[in-house]
Amino acid sequence: MATYRELLAQKRELDARIEAAQAEAAQQALANVRAAIAEFGFTPDEVFGKPRREKAARRASKTVGNEGKKRERANLDLFGDTADNA
Repeated sequence: MATYRELLAQKRELDARIEAAQAEAAQQALANVRAAIAEFGFTPDEVFGKPRREKAARRASKTVGNEGKKRERANLDLFGDTADNA
């Protein structure tokens, strides 16, 4: 049976091998993607999709035409302790 220190040394060696294999696989995947883009002439929008609009831009487009109108919150008197009920 291997000792604790021997197992740690094996783990470090495996971690290094895994990291190298991952880097090699990533390079191969990137080469495949680049080859497909070159072959078919894909654009960034086709590969990644169209960019989303910013949330602020969406909010601004929703408020166009609603200037001066604010949504009022309902004033609920759940406990009956406001001055209006007196």
